[in-house]
Amino acid sequence: MGPVLVTGGTGFVGRHVVRELAHAGYQLRLLVRNLPASAAEDDHQYITGDLLDPVSLGNAMLGADAVVHAAGFVSTNPRDRKQIFDVNVTGTRNLLDAARTAGVKRVVFTSSTSAVGALATNNLNATLAEDAVYDLDRLNVPYVSAKRLAHQMALEARSDDFEIVVLSPTLILGPGEGPAASSHALVKAFLKGKIPAVPPGGVNVVDVRDLARSYVAALQHPAPSPHYIVGGPENMTLGALFQRLEGLSGINAPSLRIPGWCAVVAGHVSQIFAPKGALSVAAAKMGRLYWYFNSTAAQRDLGHDPRPLDETLATTIAWIRR
Repeated sequence: MGPVLVTGGTGFVGRHVVRELAHAGYQLRLLVRNLPASAAEDDHQYITGDLLDPVSLGNAMLGADAVVHAAGFVSTNPRDRKQIFDVNVTGTRNLLDAARTAGVKRVVFTSSTSAVGALATNNLNATLAEDAVYDLDRLNVPYVSAKRLAHQMALEARSDDFEIVVLSPTLILGPGEGPAASSHALVKAFLKGKIPAVPPGGVNVVDVRDLARSYVAALQHPAPSPHYIVGGPENMTLGALFQRLEGLSGINAPSLRIPGWCAVVAGHVSQIFAPKGALSVAAAKMGRLYWYFNSTAAQRDLGHDPRPLDETLATTIAWIRR
């Protein structure tokens, strides 16, 4: 197989994906905005470019047989609306156009479960799969809307001679390598004692190391499905997650519980008095939903085998503390 072009290869998910692809024997070409310090220490080819620069994307695609798109921009801050849509929507359009023009055979595209849906109530028996009916436009959250647009764009671009496999991971934790992992924000806040109360809502956590192996499987599968949810072994409320973190970290979990509307009010206040803070209206709206998913299809087709949640949480805690 010819080179595999990887976008976002120096980020949290991307570094793990690059490692797994290299172990599988792929020749790798990494699209970067700036050469990393580690560039001279490995055998990968680095090409400077940007998702918003179609010319640089076209040059990076030349001779590539496949593309792994792991780049993106994650934020719930309303100030970042333009960058959210530029990177996640316009960047996706540019990447798909360049890949199709260059004759790339397969694209493994990183989406998100925020592009799939969520539950309004705590129902562990109603986990969502790839056929879930999307209903999150009502949130009016720029990040969610942008990821959904990019998700649809990728699926609609798929054809017999342009194979696209969309991976939708749940909340990604595990050892972080590279720039700050935005998905670690919740655990970091817990360890610093900055979560005063437990809001409603639930999560599913996937280990970044298990997720990375699914990218290799998505490249190698002879006839993959268009879309896979890649999640962890458990769905749980935020309260249950905090209890698990307490047991593993020794940090007391908050005991006070607040209704979802209180969190949204707090988000409004935070945006006024601490506009650069982590708490926003968008984060509060997303946090009060139940992000419960199953990965049956990924387990069947990609051999996805998520490790125990406590192992992932313990590794994440240790990495953040280090």
